[in-house]
Amino acid sequence: MKPRLGPSRPPPALPDRTVARRKRKRHAQPGRVRAQSQNATLDDVAARCGFSYQTVSRVVNGSPLVAEQTRARVLKAIAELNYRPNLAARRLATRRSSLIGMIGSHVTYYGPAQVMVSIEETAKRQGYNLIFSGVEDPGEAELLAAIDDLCEQQVDGLVIGVRFEGWIAAVREHCRGVPFVTVGNRIDEEIPAVVVDQFHGVRLATQHLLELGHQHIACISGPPDWPAAKERYRAWHTTIKKAGRQPGPHVEGNWSTESGYQGATQLLTSGTPAFTAIVACNDHMALGALRALHANRVRVPHQISIVGYDDVPESRFFEPPLTTVHHDFVAEGEYCVKTLLRMIKGEPVDTTLQVLSPELVVRESTAKVGKPRLQMNAGKSNQ
Repeated sequence: MKPRLGPSRPPPALPDRTVARRKRKRHAQPGRVRAQSQNATLDDVAARCGFSYQTVSRVVNGSPLVAEQTRARVLKAIAELNYRPNLAARRLATRRSSLIGMIGSHVTYYGPAQVMVSIEETAKRQGYNLIFSGVEDPGEAELLAAIDDLCEQQVDGLVIGVRFEGWIAAVREHCRGVPFVTVGNRIDEEIPAVVVDQFHGVRLATQHLLELGHQHIACISGPPDWPAAKERYRAWHTTIKKAGRQPGPHVEGNWSTESGYQGATQLLTSGTPAFTAIVACNDHMALGALRALHANRVRVPHQISIVGYDDVPESRFFEPPLTTVHHDFVAEGEYCVKTLLRMIKGEPVDTTLQVLSPELVVRESTAKVGKPRLQMNAGKSNQ
């Protein structure tokens, strides 16, 4: 008879330390990563590039204490694995959200849109994301509601691009200790602000025309409920008065190209006093004015000179290329983020007011004064 075989016995269990050691060894083998359907972790990145968890963590968190060659290898592994940081874990570790909130209005217009884009791009370069809250009718209730909404999302700081002089105490209370800066407006001496000296910019434009011999200078201003429009109109009016001249005719636009066309047409046909130059308070209205002048057979700059404001990228391709004022929207956004990040980190701010100065860009739409344009001759070419 064959001997009876007893039940098979399982292999002896390995000590816990041996099992753990084998798991770590398998996991640390270069190139071994978890399935692509799962999110990669720092351990996966470390396994792929062959560096320690701590080194990879330093690279992810932007530490300067990493050699450039090492950083490059880690970043290559991050890209290959499509690694995404665990923001919740980072918030717990750093007590920061890496989020910046911004409150603004009229972002469909060129200037406000450019400032917002600059803030977002600058924040991203510093490891922050931007959350934007638009308030098209920036009353107290709407502004405070926007602040509450952003603070509930645990933003580390705020950029406020609307005026709130009458509600400073309420704004501070609703920010709940979250630092904030203002852009475009000087609200209070104690609140950090970044502004562009728009009065100076239009003064440069108007002085340029005066120096060319123009004594009758018209203006197409922006909508009167915009602080920027008021400041630019005031600069045109004040500069001419200080030169001992009388301001020329004035019409209001709404920043659009169409309103510039209509404004220039009104200046030409409404029987207003003669003028030889126009200050258009933004480049889009200047473009519309150029079209109206051309339609009325008025040669620019031979009969009428025109200057704009903003220096949009297309302005050098207008016909003729537009003399304008360069408003540095990029620097405006960069200074906002730079100031806010210092406040977030608890560092001292160099100044509570950062003023940027625009620059005049002279192109081909302005020239020395010619014969004044008589409104009764609109539609005919002056000789």
